Amino acid sequence: MKCGHISDGDSLFRQSIYPVSFKGKGRAFEWRLCLNLKPEDDGSLSASLTWERYAPTTELVHGYGCRLAFRRNEKKRVEGKIKDKDQQVYCGAYQLKGKAIRELEATEGLDEILSADVVHHVEAGEIAHANLRIVLKPGGGSDLEGTKTAIVERLWTACSGPLRHICDCDKDMPEHPNSKLITPPAGAYSDDRFYPLKLWHIMRFHICNWLWRNFLQGRDQ
Repeated sequence: MKCGHISDGDSLFRQSIYPVSFKGKGRAFEWRLCLNLKPEDDGSLSASLTWERYAPTTELVHGYGCRLAFRRNEKKRVEGKIKDKDQQVYCGAYQLKGKAIRELEATEGLDEILSADVVHHVEAGEIAHANLRIVLKPGGGSDLEGTKTAIVERLWTACSGPLRHICDCDKDMPEHPNSKLITPPAGAYSDDRFYPLKLWHIMRFHICNWLWRNFLQGRDQ
């Protein structure tokens, strides 16, 4: 289900999950893994983001991340594959603007990109879920890994953050991995919305969320 257009000025968030976004024996944070793009069957590249319209406060952004890690752990537990060292832990999020994503197709040195966009798409019952999708030109993806790396590097330069967080279920961890998150090139996150605008966004979220839960959710099944 799609509910509205994501504008260039809208904020989107990418969650960082341990150990998925970390590497090495010391489990250092790796932004390339955090912003990893998934190759699709049609040759496009995709990633999941959280749209601020349906997560207008940092608490709602973090709630999304906590549920994401919980669902992944539950899936592994049901499959009998869960191990303490592989327990997924939500650490925080990084912010991107819609404009930074759409500008990829006009970026010098990324001629392989045919289009880049982000669209709202409810997934796993999460109304704030959005899909980042990058379509490559026919024949332009011969060096797919090189193209992915260049795109991720460009996205990282546009990120701000991190918005660190500790979920209730992880509060007893002796050393939470969120301390390893680093500040991206665009600097620390700052909510630059005017307070009345933020209040309107929160009110709109509660109205839209209520309508979806009560009238529209079944259409997404």
